[in-house]
Amino acid sequence: MPAILGIVMVLLIATGVGGYFLLMSDDSETPTEQRPANAMTRLWKTPSPTTEEPSLGKNGLRSMWFNDDDVIFGDPQGVRAYNRASGKKKWTVKTPKGAGEVCGMSKEASDEGVGAVIFDAGGDDCSYLSVVDTDSGRTLWSKNFSAGDEAETSPQVVVNSKVVAVAMGRGYAGFTIAGGAKVWELTARGHDCTTTVALSPQYRAVGSDCYDAKPKTQLDLQHLEYSTIHSKVPGESRAAGDILSDRPLTMRMSSDANVIDSDSSLSTFTDDGDLDKTFKLEGELKDLRLEPRSTYVDEEEEVLVSSYGTSDGLAALDLKTGKLLWKKRGSAGIAGVDNEGLIVLTDSPEGAAPGADTALVAINVRDGKEKVMGTLYDPKQDLSSVGLLSVAWNGKVNELYVQGEGVQDDRPSVQAFKLPNN
Repeated sequence: MPAILGIVMVLLIATGVGGYFLLMSDDSETPTEQRPANAMTRLWKTPSPTTEEPSLGKNGLRSMWFNDDDVIFGDPQGVRAYNRASGKKKWTVKTPKGAGEVCGMSKEASDEGVGAVIFDAGGDDCSYLSVVDTDSGRTLWSKNFSAGDEAETSPQVVVNSKVVAVAMGRGYAGFTIAGGAKVWELTARGHDCTTTVALSPQYRAVGSDCYDAKPKTQLDLQHLEYSTIHSKVPGESRAAGDILSDRPLTMRMSSDANVIDSDSSLSTFTDDGDLDKTFKLEGELKDLRLEPRSTYVDEEEEVLVSSYGTSDGLAALDLKTGKLLWKKRGSAGIAGVDNEGLIVLTDSPEGAAPGADTALVAINVRDGKEKVMGTLYDPKQDLSSVGLLSVAWNGKVNELYVQGEGVQDDRPSVQAFKLPNN
């Protein structure tokens, strides 16, 4: 995975219905003097299918990718690309023959413009994979990984410049981008093993506990683009959980692979794959919601920021000491990151009076200080509360994308907003 800080993501997604966008001007809806001075301009709005609660798992929906010209939305009804400037629909990913609705998408597409979409293979078995070109929507190849006897509910898929790696059905394997040829397949170290697997665009982590192999427990780390970069941590008995960052390699791990509420810990690794720091997730650290799609590490590789608590709060963890640097409670939707810091949509910005307009703020990851970038102003007051919206930020063009239902008529839509000129 490229530097987590470089990743734009917590992901919203929505699909347009029919491809016709209603272009709107905020100035035509309300007198200029009633608008906040820093109000963001709404570029366009389009209907979307019925809103469902977004999933922040490894490959959850709603999701979003970007290419040079388009915003690519995905939800259970499909994956579609829309021109960022005009809102015009450009393409829709073709559903493979025999597949059903979309189950998930890779967290992001590769820098080369390749993404992965997971479809239902039948019976809520999320095992049908399509690899697509994000510029044209063309399907490069598809494979059905269904095991037949047990439905896959937690598929994993990642994409980088060389391979597509999957963990679904009973298969753990990597395939070439171009033609889908298998380049590796994971096999157990012994005949009597409990194995856990975590994937990111750059790494594969495999924890194993084998009664008929030595050492009995081991963690294997493999770089997915460069086969010569690999390491082993013999004696590591913890189960591999989610990889939260590639720089540094940061992973949530559990003491027992078969216990959902098992004691968890957070570990970082050196560039050589050696275990570096480990922090037990207890006390106030237990409230960190370490989900791959809403966890970020700064460019200096020193601070991790994650959702926190049960009310959409945020917190920052010092990866050198294991101490919380700051925490915030309230309603906040992480939209992405850029050189300003963590970009968050919140209805409770610091210093604002109760009932203030929803604001887009940049949070300094080291000290938690907030800078208001713009106001998400809707003269019709038809935007849902932040906790019900999916949001994403494109820092290259200073645009925010919002998906959710309207307050007035419950009709879901996707909207694009642009920061005011400073």
